[in-house]
Amino acid sequence: MAKKVNTNIKYEKKLSKFGGSMRWLVIERPTGSIVSAYTFEDEAQTVVDFQNKNRVWTSQGGVPAYIALGKIWANKANDSMKY
Repeated sequence: MAKKVNTNIKYEKKLSKFGGSMRWLVIERPTGSIVSAYTFEDEAQTVVDFQNKNRVWTSQGGVPAYIALGKIWANKANDSMKY
């Protein structure tokens, strides 16, 4: 039996302050994988638009763990990010 793959994958950008610097993170939802990090918002938006349009990683169920920069979890109470 074939593995069931989540095809409902969307990408978003989120501003994060980490180590004293501000970065725009490209995040895959619902997996929470951090795909890339950029200094400028327009660079992150370009990646988000491309991934949402072409759905490159959908057939694998999302970006593989060895390619992702890490995971992000949102606390439902205050929407804080930890990674």
